[in-house]
Amino acid sequence: MTSTTKDAVRSALLEAGFVVLGVILALAANEWRQDLADKEHSRQAVASIQEEVRANRAAVEVSMEYHSELLKMLQGEHEEGWVPDARDFPRGFIFPARVSRTAWSTASETGALSKTEFSVVMKMSRIYALQDRYEAQVLTVGQIIYAELFKGGTQAIAGNYRNLASIISTFAYREKELLAEYDETMGPSDVP
Repeated sequence: MTSTTKDAVRSALLEAGFVVLGVILALAANEWRQDLADKEHSRQAVASIQEEVRANRAAVEVSMEYHSELLKMLQGEHEEGWVPDARDFPRGFIFPARVSRTAWSTASETGALSKTEFSVVMKMSRIYALQDRYEAQVLTVGQIIYAELFKGGTQAIAGNYRNLASIISTFAYREKELLAEYDETMGPSDVP
C-alpha cells in the first residue's frame, strides 16, 4: 500500500469514526432530552395529583364536619318521643364528599408517573384506594336511603334516626380515616 492509499484509508476511518461518534452523541443527547421531558411530565402529573388531593381533602373535611354536627344532634339528650324533622338535615341525611380521581386516572393511564419514585406512587395509590372504598359506601348507602324515601318519605328516615345515626357515624369514621391518610401521605406541607 502506498502512503497516499494509507492516508486515504486513515482519513476515511477517521471520518467514519467521527460520524459514528456524532451519531452516538446525538442519540445520547436525544435520550437525555427525552428523559428530562419525561421527568418534567411526571413532576407535572404529581403536582396535579397533589392539587386534586388537596381539593378532595377539603371536601371530605366539610362532609365530616356536617356528619359530626348531625351526630351531636341525633345522639344528644332529647325529650321522650322526640323525632328529628327533615329540616334538621339541611344538606341531606348524608352529605358525602365528592372526591375526584381525574388527575390520578389520567396520570396512570398515560404513563405519566413512569419517572416518579415507586414509593411516592404507592403512597398516592393508598389515598385513591381509600377514596374508592368511601365512594362504594356512598353508593350503597345512597341506594338504601333512596329506597326508604320512596317507601315512607323523609319522615320515615328521620323517624328511624337511631339507625340513621349509625350510618352517619360510619361516614364520619371513614372521613376521619381519609383525612388522616391525606395528612400522613401528603405531609403537612403538601396539604393545607
